[in-house]
Amino acid sequence: MITSSVRQRIAGAAATLFGRYGAVTRLAGAYGLCRQSVYRQSDAVRVDLEAQAHRQEVLDLRQQLEQALAQAAALQRRLQDAVVVDPDRQAEFATTAQAEGVSLPAARRLLHVLLRQRTPRVPTLGRWTQAAAQRSATLLPVLDEHTRPRVQQAVADEIFVRRQPILMVVEPDSLCWISGRRVAHRDGVTGAEELARLPALAQVTKDGGNGLAKGLALANAHRQQHGQAPAVEQDDHFHVLRDGQRALRISAGQTNRAVDRAWQADNKERKRRRGRRPGKGYGRGSAVALRWPQAEAAYEHWCHQEQAWQQVTSAFTLFDASGHLQTRAQAEATVAAALPALTGKHWDKTRAALRRPQLWTYLDRAHQQVAALPVPAELRQAALRVEAARRRPGRTAGDSAAAATRALVLVASVLLFRAGGAGAAAAAVRALLAGVWRASSSVEGINSVLRMQQARHRRLTQGLLDLKRLYWNCHAFRTGQRKRQSPYGRLGVPLPD
Repeated sequence: MITSSVRQRIAGAAATLFGRYGAVTRLAGAYGLCRQSVYRQSDAVRVDLEAQAHRQEVLDLRQQLEQALAQAAALQRRLQDAVVVDPDRQAEFATTAQAEGVSLPAARRLLHVLLRQRTPRVPTLGRWTQAAAQRSATLLPVLDEHTRPRVQQAVADEIFVRRQPILMVVEPDSLCWISGRRVAHRDGVTGAEELARLPALAQVTKDGGNGLAKGLALANAHRQQHGQAPAVEQDDHFHVLRDGQRALRISAGQTNRAVDRAWQADNKERKRRRGRRPGKGYGRGSAVALRWPQAEAAYEHWCHQEQAWQQVTSAFTLFDASGHLQTRAQAEATVAAALPALTGKHWDKTRAALRRPQLWTYLDRAHQQVAALPVPAELRQAALRVEAARRRPGRTAGDSAAAATRALVLVASVLLFRAGGAGAAAAAVRALLAGVWRASSSVEGINSVLRMQQARHRRLTQGLLDLKRLYWNCHAFRTGQRKRQSPYGRLGVPLPD
């Protein structure tokens, strides 16, 4: 049996299948074979090429190719959604976490979910955030040049970190954090220095602290020397209402304890009367006779105090029960009539705050600004009537007493419509009253952000304050009336995209 090489077999198959006439004879002569051997080898090559094993191998290769293509497409889609967590992105993550109040160890644990063994250490994250704080301290003075001249109303407060005060100033409408500075003292000079940086300031809302009050007095004296209008002082309503609610709860607790003592004395007397010798201890029922009148007197006293406090809270609104814009005289008279019922040592702080005339500054400013609107007087009154109904919709609900109110609101709406200034007058009044600020809840909200940081770290440096202030002013709110707006943007400070 003649064995041919692979080359000879392939050459024979080529000559048999594709060669010209006489190619097989010439090839057989060249290799020393007969023509039948060449034909048999060609048939063997065809069988080898068409074998099942080769076909299966081709199918397997095609399947592997399809799998590889699908895997490449999936990787391409994942690549489009992938985020490169390089050192710059890691530094941004740590800086944002610190600005949000998350500690660096907690930030590292969160970052470890993505990076695993490549997660940087806590000191590295600290160096990155410190560098970001230094850049914030450089950038904030540039932004403050555009921010402070736009502030017309400010809410000021102090917060303490390890007995060192931090002077806080916030613009209430935009919640822009104007100042957050660690100071050595919270005296009048420091307060005046901070308020003097706001050239367009018209009103300062503050609590009952002496440092800010003295600082505002010094700042106003400096303004008057330079021919500028002084900024009015508005006492905070937030703390007054909170202290009053706390005092009312104390009164309720005293009433509950008096009722409990009466019930205990009554139960004790009933057990005594069911004993073996009910006649023993004659006259002990006098304790019950004493406790119940005390409980009834305490309950009546608490009811009077609750009614008086509801009367006081009604004086803190812009509109009175009849739907008119409230005046200072009305508010002071309402509070003066309710003060005699608020007795007890726990009411002393609230009574002292309610007697301060700066508590009603917002009413004077509201009347002045409404009178200065370029709108006829009858249209102003009609717009005020409609705004009062919008703010207190419960006054127009019902059948008897609310019918007259509904009629007045309807007449006011018709008057505005016929005058052709319904939209302009109502919008002007609504915008004006929306800017009547009288509570420090805005600055207290930012104080709570700092307290969260302080509770986790017990250390709040000026660099971290600058970092948090820049982040707060640049971030967009998620909910509320400032939704999708940043404090800088709402205040009108131009920022690059």
